Amino acid sequence: MTNRYTTPSAGTLDWHVPLNENFEQLDRDIELRDQEANIDQYDPTAGAKFFATDSGAIYSGDGSNWTLVGYAARAVGGDIGHYVSYANGLVDEPVNDFLFGDGETLEVTRVAFPIKGTPSEETIADATLRVYEGESLLVEVEGNTVRRAVGSDSAPWVAESGPVTVTVSNGTGSSIAAIPKVWANIRS
Repeated sequence: MTNRYTTPSAGTLDWHVPLNENFEQLDRDIELRDQEANIDQYDPTAGAKFFATDSGAIYSGDGSNWTLVGYAARAVGGDIGHYVSYANGLVDEPVNDFLFGDGETLEVTRVAFPIKGTPSEETIADATLRVYEGESLLVEVEGNTVRRAVGSDSAPWVAESGPVTVTVSNGTGSSIAAIPKVWANIRS
């Protein structure tokens, strides 16, 4: 054990006393993790931490109550799979949805749609990845270049309601192998 906990020496009388003190210390040192609705099932030991796995809420115990101290940011996205072959003629084909709760927002921090090989400028211009908040366009990219965006041409692009849907369009005249990439944070 670390210096934080007591390890009784062999032959110590009342060896159970320091071990019980260790268990009391563990109640403060180990984070409790469960859904927020179940917080009342746990003792708010002074110095204890409760992490709500569903909402990202973080609570601290004071001995009699749990106090909300903040929220952990949830990160989502990145590569949505590996290179995928997208047929010619796709228009806003859904490839992913981001779901988040009431009172949360989704911040899209980076978007890219790289095409395998060395595609021509024309191919890149005819293959797009779009991110929609409901039916409203949030951001559109061709390759690694932002083509259109709501509000700002630079990240973050913020959605206040879900779902947020990622789509692929291919008007290149042939199949392409590409990776849809979307990085985002969910904030409370």
